[in-house]
Amino acid sequence: MLVKAIDDTRAMTDIGAAIFVKRAGQSKYSLWLPVTNIPATGSAPEQVETTVTTSRKKTYTYGRQDNPQKECTFMAHRNNFIVLKNDYNKQLDFLQINPDGTGWKFQGYVSFYQDEIAVGSNLTGKAVITVSSSEELPTDNVSDLIQDTVIFTSAVPSDVSITGTGTTSFAVTTDPASATLTVTSDTTSVATVTASSGTVTITGVAAGSALIKIVAASTGATSGETYVLVTVK
Repeated sequence: MLVKAIDDTRAMTDIGAAIFVKRAGQSKYSLWLPVTNIPATGSAPEQVETTVTTSRKKTYTYGRQDNPQKECTFMAHRNNFIVLKNDYNKQLDFLQINPDGTGWKFQGYVSFYQDEIAVGSNLTGKAVITVSSSEELPTDNVSDLIQDTVIFTSAVPSDVSITGTGTTSFAVTTDPASATLTVTSDTTSVATVTASSGTVTITGVAAGSALIKIVAASTGATSGETYVLVTVK
């Protein structure tokens, strides 16, 4: 045959792709949100006509690329909402990362909304980034630009119920395992919380509800955060 059989053995799937963010005061990028899609990095450049009277066919040159808004679908729950509320209407630095360690840098303003809810479907939302600027070419190696994020490897309940001044406890494991847990209650008159040796204990105080914040921190990594809604009866 005239053309050899040439396969692209470096083709990739979406597994391992992510969007990272760098906020004010941070020197490196860290994971923003787990999402189900990562938008295009730009668009085809404008086609500008250059036809003159002596042209036999129309001629063109390329113009500017567009910086279209990016819409990422995320799972609609409290943890993601809190991240987006803290970033809302802020201009942040972002880095889209491919599984092979290449990436695309851009800046943009954050907004978000929740999608329509339908029977038998996941609750999802759209994180919207209005792009203010972006690099035209990709970064070949993002390894030195990003840092690890502490993650929770055990199932942390999203809500718990306590009767009176009773208690409830659950184990919390993290990656890295050496991460330090810090816990707080936003309404200590309703429930208090402590953490010891990887176990979080919530104690009821009075009827009502409180939001428990669990932070897992490790040197050289971005802290992981999760929240538990407590109802005291």
